[in-house]
Amino acid sequence: MKRYILFFALLILICSSCREQEFIPDSFGDVFGQILVEGTNSTIEDATVTTNPPTSILQTDGLGRFAIEEIKAGNYTLRVEKNGFVTKVENISIVGDKSINVVIKLVSDSLANTAPLAPTQPMPANGVKELSTALTLSWEASDPDGDELTYDIRLFNSDQTQITDVAENISETSYELDNLSYNSAYFWQVIVYDGNAAPVNGDLWSFETAPFPDHRFLYARNENGKYDIYSSDEEGNAIQLTNNAVNNWRPRMNPSRDKIAFLSNSGLETNIYLMDRDGSDVEKITSIPVTGDNIFDLDFTWSPDGEQLLYMNGKKLYMVNRDGTGTQLFADAPNGFTFAECDWTIVDDRVMARLVGDNLFNSIIYLYDSDGTFVQTLLTDIPGSTGGPMFTTVGTELLYTHDVSGFEVPDGRQLDSRIFIRELSAAVPVDLSSNKIPGTNDLDPRISPDGAWIIFMNTNNDGISQKDIYKMRIDGSNRELLFENAEMPDWR
Repeated sequence: MKRYILFFALLILICSSCREQEFIPDSFGDVFGQILVEGTNSTIEDATVTTNPPTSILQTDGLGRFAIEEIKAGNYTLRVEKNGFVTKVENISIVGDKSINVVIKLVSDSLANTAPLAPTQPMPANGVKELSTALTLSWEASDPDGDELTYDIRLFNSDQTQITDVAENISETSYELDNLSYNSAYFWQVIVYDGNAAPVNGDLWSFETAPFPDHRFLYARNENGKYDIYSSDEEGNAIQLTNNAVNNWRPRMNPSRDKIAFLSNSGLETNIYLMDRDGSDVEKITSIPVTGDNIFDLDFTWSPDGEQLLYMNGKKLYMVNRDGTGTQLFADAPNGFTFAECDWTIVDDRVMARLVGDNLFNSIIYLYDSDGTFVQTLLTDIPGSTGGPMFTTVGTELLYTHDVSGFEVPDGRQLDSRIFIRELSAAVPVDLSSNKIPGTNDLDPRISPDGAWIIFMNTNNDGISQKDIYKMRIDGSNRELLFENAEMPDWR
């Protein structure tokens, strides 16, 4: 009996083993990831991504991304490698018919990185002199690992006590500088970064800017309702000398050509200030302010030796030393008049002054000795405005303007102002403006240093048009434009 039972059990086991085993299909999922820099989260391009068990070898795109699609479900390790970074391995699990996203951050391997080379080939070349105040710095730099480089630029003054970071984190190997000081020594340095190693400091290179140009011309320019002073050569290469929040006008260079006097209302009152020819070392000279009916029409003068200044304060003319000391009264105006303009000639050491009455068009011109003694009336009041009195170089002639239209209105508008010249002792003036454009005014004449030319301002008589500076021969010929949008000229 036991034999039969054993037989049947064996038969059942054989039959069951002969059945076909049940088939379970494989499942697949997807992996999407991004490789970033630890700390900065910047993306890493061309990082190598591999798996274990092996699937495929991938490179990240420009945004640090990679994708492994249709990977068999199971557990894997991701291995990420990039030159200059520590290799990282991370475990992931793939579930069938699902996608996972991973972000892997690599740490910079400074030991695996070679520092960039110090910059070379400076331009301007080290030690070069007489450069413009606007120039381009350039250099060459490279990295043994081919890393992208960035740069900082430092600028030092001549004794290296002042450091200015003029540029930071730039990728170009050049940089434009402007507004440098004339006649100054500078040092500069480039610092190189590769994003991995410590920054590399370049050598200190130096250059020197050219001396301030020997400009002969000065003028004021009104932009956006504010006056500033400029110097220029005859070709129009102008340099702005004043740049502050107040009006600066009526520049006058001294005879030795090392100082410029000008009017400014930096306080509540208008005063005379001095500055060097390059606009530096500004100082207030007058303690008694400059005053008059129209502050922008007033004109003061240097003494012939350049040691004093003569200026107006309403009904009084004052003298002051160039260092601001020794203020003293020069002359008083007659009743009903105030001083508006003055000039001082070395010939016979004499002064002329224009005075205005209650109306701006009511003008007279007086001649004084250098001690303030009245000598004579050079020009009595005539119909139409007069202005701009100045001695010619020889000191025996008077240069002035007169509106020959005879137009007289309270605001002082002129219709046909012309430049005239005459002997001090003569009564007949010579018209120098016969070639001017009709409907314009010639104003503010100044004699050239050699006495052969006149510089002056011309503008339309509408009172609102642009003002330009011209020059012409002393006889009125060869009239030509010098500077646009400019007025109150000086030529020394």
